[in-house]
Amino acid sequence: MTTTPRPRSRRLASAAWRIALAILPLGAGLALATILLPASDNPSAPGALGARIALGVAISAATLTVIALLVRLSDHRRMSDVGLTSVRTGWRLAVWGAIVWTIPAAATFGVLALLGAPLTVTVTGPELARTAILLLVAVLLAEALPEEAVFRGYVTTALGTLTRGWGIIIIQALLFTLFAALMRQNANPADLSLFLTMGIGFGYLRMITGSIWMPIGFHTAFQTGAQLVLTHDAIDFAGGTGAAMLALGVIPFSVAAILVSSTGIPRIVHPDSGGTR
Repeated sequence: MTTTPRPRSRRLASAAWRIALAILPLGAGLALATILLPASDNPSAPGALGARIALGVAISAATLTVIALLVRLSDHRRMSDVGLTSVRTGWRLAVWGAIVWTIPAAATFGVLALLGAPLTVTVTGPELARTAILLLVAVLLAEALPEEAVFRGYVTTALGTLTRGWGIIIIQALLFTLFAALMRQNANPADLSLFLTMGIGFGYLRMITGSIWMPIGFHTAFQTGAQLVLTHDAIDFAGGTGAAMLALGVIPFSVAAILVSSTGIPRIVHPDSGGTR
């Protein structure tokens, strides 16, 4: 005896409520963060970054708990089925994602320095290291991990019941952009285009690796670098915002797209990818 597929309307309704529930703790946590952590005159202060880390732990824990419940009780799947593979198998992908962003970004800033727009460290070495490490942990826990778990993890899998391939990538990227607009209460086209690009790029990485770890690594490196250069006083950039975003966003994202689409993922990083050795 065979079972007939559920009507599309029922599959759409099922995916919609599950997606909404998966997004809820992330949205609530980020909204709460704007209340508990108002804009600081010194975002590099250890206390300010420590508060972001503590809130990030809560946001990540709540988000992952809800996703785990949905996966096991509603979807009857394993966490790995929605891209949340173990750290033991995923850390190489995360590191590779960070490297793929960092090298072209650093090279671009090097070229800009030769053209008269250098980066200048304005604090001591230990203070810069402390700020960078705390900021990286804050970005990982409060932004990259929960956002990737939701959008490139659960949302992507839920959309797989409705469409395939690039349809999944585009729809989750649009949902990610809408979510960012609502959270930021900002419909600036330049900002939204950045989030759309992030959603598409990270969605593609998720599709070819079957895991959220490479998007997490790239996302963490990108946001850490962007915030360190644009919003913290530890580093001063002599160029304008456009030049900074060229080095932080346009070049690294373009290089990543070309590299990954042409060569795949190195097998030492992801043995099952079928990429280069």
